[in-house]
Amino acid sequence: MTEPLTHPLKIGLKYCGGCQPDYDRVALVARIQKELDGLAEFLPSDHPDIAMVLAVEGCQSACAELEPFARLPVWIITDENQADDFIRHIKTCDFRAGFL
Repeated sequence: MTEPLTHPLKIGLKYCGGCQPDYDRVALVARIQKELDGLAEFLPSDHPDIAMVLAVEGCQSACAELEPFARLPVWIITDENQADDFIRHIKTCDFRAGFL
């Protein structure tokens, strides 16, 4: 049986290469971190204890390699507006049930 998820939720951050970003990815992640303070801990995507991955893609091409995370839930952000959806999702998840 899988252990229920707990707070703070450990989220791995995966950035694209940043070749043609349409927005400031680092500033957006800082905003997400501030909004989810106490609910989520952001770690490198290769950290062994992450429960999910947040892929921060600078444009609609979304070219970051995500295959290494096939065993994990992956949330992809390609523009600033999608950050609000992610924040809302994390704030409303039922972590006791292990739901992401």
